Amino acid sequence: MVVITRDRYVVFQVLSEEDLPNLSLIKAKIWDEYQKIFGISGTTGAGLFFDNYKEGGTGIIRCDHKALSNLMAILSRITNISNKDVILIPLYTTGLVNKAKSYLKTLEKQIIKELSEGNRNGRS
Repeated sequence: MVVITRDRYVVFQVLSEEDLPNLSLIKAKIWDEYQKIFGISGTTGAGLFFDNYKEGGTGIIRCDHKALSNLMAILSRITNISNKDVILIPLYTTGLVNKAKSYLKTLEKQIIKELSEGNRNGRS
């Protein structure tokens, strides 16, 4: 019997007043917190996969549809990664990876536009 998983894709953003942590530190912290709360079997059943992490602090996490609420709880619990205060914000959730990727592109364009408008107005 073939089992088809119904994946969910969560677009997230990392906010920090200091330098942003790299993807490996973020992954390790999310896996560690998930395992503390839901155990090893819960963590492996979640099917977490990290994709399209940009240096600007945005990325996509894939998870099983049954683990979506657990993932949101874990993201809200994480406030510190390698002694840096951070906030992990889920921005958008979808069942299609292409929609998640297009949302990321739209978000990047919006950020670039806001930065360029700020530079034109004399802000840096």
